[in-house]
Amino acid sequence: MKTVIDLLRLFSACACGLLPLLAQAQVGIVRTVEGQVRVFSAKAECAPRYGLDVDEGDIVRTGDKAWALLTMMDGSKITVRPDTELRVDVYRFTEAGESAQNRAQLMLLRGAVRVTPGRIAKGRNAGFDVNMPDATMTLRGEDQDVTYIVPQVSTRGDALAGAYGKSYAGEAVMKTAGGSVTIKPGQVAFAETKVRKPPQVLTADPYFYHWHSYIDRRAAVIEEKLAADLR
Repeated sequence: MKTVIDLLRLFSACACGLLPLLAQAQVGIVRTVEGQVRVFSAKAECAPRYGLDVDEGDIVRTGDKAWALLTMMDGSKITVRPDTELRVDVYRFTEAGESAQNRAQLMLLRGAVRVTPGRIAKGRNAGFDVNMPDATMTLRGEDQDVTYIVPQVSTRGDALAGAYGKSYAGEAVMKTAGGSVTIKPGQVAFAETKVRKPPQVLTADPYFYHWHSYIDRRAAVIEEKLAADLR
């Protein structure tokens, strides 16, 4: 008998015209969505539903007030926040494989993601990187937030364009061409776009993190309801 997740995957693939189901290597699934979310890949453009496969090379794009929760093959969870474009460049994990081959490389083109890293970020594995046009965040802890504000885009509180990284649990490292900084729990680091200098730890959180916390609460409610429905 198929599991609930198997049935959800099959439904999603059929609804989007993406058969055969195993045409590409799956690295995760869409666990929860709300609002206008699209997935772009070599297969097709699709409006995702619960259980849709996520493959290497896929781009997840969210609209205003929309978000998606991805569950990856190593147990990582990624909340793709509103007005975000995230590309899954590399995602490799096998229990029996060489640790140097277990790695994740995401490209955050704009917007923000919250990542609860799974086994790829642990032990001797190659690690979990979120790349941005001006910086890279290497995730070493258990709960991190990564934001990239593109130039000419206004934000709540008029935050400067550039890369932002926040750690809720564990450490992360932000690297640019000018240097690097370790982000400890509760800290926020910032690297201004097109400025060649090391990232800096900010003395206060930018205002947009208040909006992030609202999405986190909303996502938690939806995820809890979905989990109850599947029991």
